[in-house]
Amino acid sequence: MPYIRGDEGARIYYRVSGPPGAEPVVLIMGLGWDMSGWDPLLPHLKGFRVLRLDNRGTGRSDKPQRPYSIPQMALDVAFCMNDAGIDSAHVYGASLGSMIAQELALSLPRRVRSLILGCPSPGVISFPGSLGFLRVLLNREELTPEESFMAATPYLYGRALKERPEAIEDVMRRRLASRGDAGGVRHQLQAVLHWSSLRRLRHLRVPTLVIHGDHDRLIPLANGRLIATLVPGAHLHVLKGAGHVYATDAPEEHLATVLAWLELQLELQAKPLEATA
Repeated sequence: MPYIRGDEGARIYYRVSGPPGAEPVVLIMGLGWDMSGWDPLLPHLKGFRVLRLDNRGTGRSDKPQRPYSIPQMALDVAFCMNDAGIDSAHVYGASLGSMIAQELALSLPRRVRSLILGCPSPGVISFPGSLGFLRVLLNREELTPEESFMAATPYLYGRALKERPEAIEDVMRRRLASRGDAGGVRHQLQAVLHWSSLRRLRHLRVPTLVIHGDHDRLIPLANGRLIATLVPGAHLHVLKGAGHVYATDAPEEHLATVLAWLELQLELQAKPLEATA
């Protein structure tokens, strides 16, 4: 089984797909969800070497009953990359995963070829979202998994609530099939509340794309705009009518945006080689 020992000895589960030697991409999922959150995107990355992992506290990874930190979770990603033989990669993190991706790029910049930050936040000193979602999280142990998911949907989705309810039902089935853990989610959330990249983002020298929905109630768009302003040369793509789970609200636009970004990075990487040929 593809496990590695992460920071402080926690077992971290990861998987690698795609042809050996292909351009590497690392996918880091958000709060409380395992790598299956990337299932809709994975078939479109067949030409890439893709590494996914279950963050500590989720899925098949260990769920230590002690505090986590964002730097610790970034080290988990780096250890998975080491074990997979990936020196550097294009790193795509969503929500909590965007914070882990920021930390990885800030603390280990040589490991990151480019960044995609989905619905990101620079941490606790930022623009807060709806407190309703926090109440759902805190009360989730009193609800069934289905009730908890349905209570969260108004805070997570935008236009899909009316236009694509079947897609939300599919997400719910996949989410409930993942190995959720209330204690792990609580420790992940505490890690978020003790982390900030705000004062460091100006020093980031990695090509960066920020993707954000303009109806995001959990991490409002103002956070993505702030990050895009602070990171030198960053690009911001706003998905109209999309909420926090923008890939469900605007699947075609999201996919086109991600693939265009990766193709652009490949072109830019090839230019220095052409110049020296």
